[in-house]
Amino acid sequence: MRVTNKNTGLNFILSPKESADFFYAKNAKGEFINPRENYTIKDESKEISQFQFYLMIISFIALGYASIYLFLHLNY
Repeated sequence: MRVTNKNTGLNFILSPKESADFFYAKNAKGEFINPRENYTIKDESKEISQFQFYLMIISFIALGYASIYLFLHLNY
């Protein structure tokens, strides 16, 4: 997640857990010190879905099979 301060323009690249810790941090009086209104949050996660994962696995298996088949076909 990219967290940008609206006042200063400083950027932070944080994981979801780090951003939760950042926004829920409190001072000694028990007040939140980083209100969400002062920051813009942009989620830039590059996670892939399970369908894409299984499709890539099947593609790699097919590519391996084709490579072995082509090797045997061309050499014997």
